[in-house]
Amino acid sequence: LICVIFLFLWLTRRIMHIGRQAIALDRVFSGLVAQGIGLWLGFQAFINIGVNLGALPTKGLTLPFMSYGGSAIMANLVAIAIVLRVDVENRQLMRGGRA
Repeated sequence: LICVIFLFLWLTRRIMHIGRQAIALDRVFSGLVAQGIGLWLGFQAFINIGVNLGALPTKGLTLPFMSYGGSAIMANLVAIAIVLRVDVENRQLMRGGRA
């Protein structure tokens, strides 16, 4: 359980870092989209872990990337693909290229 919590914490922090990096490169919309995705995944994981520990009331949210339903996993993968694209464009801009 601790490993899963730390993995979600790391993922959320990394996504937020990518968003801040995009904002620093004057790509405000891309940065805000990435940060929104980070908040979405982090908050959903926090709620699900809290429910499973009995600390929060049930909400019906799935744990990102580990749910049984295909549509939830597909939405999470699309969100991560968007964040990866923002990161690729950030790296291109930092190397002096065009995004």
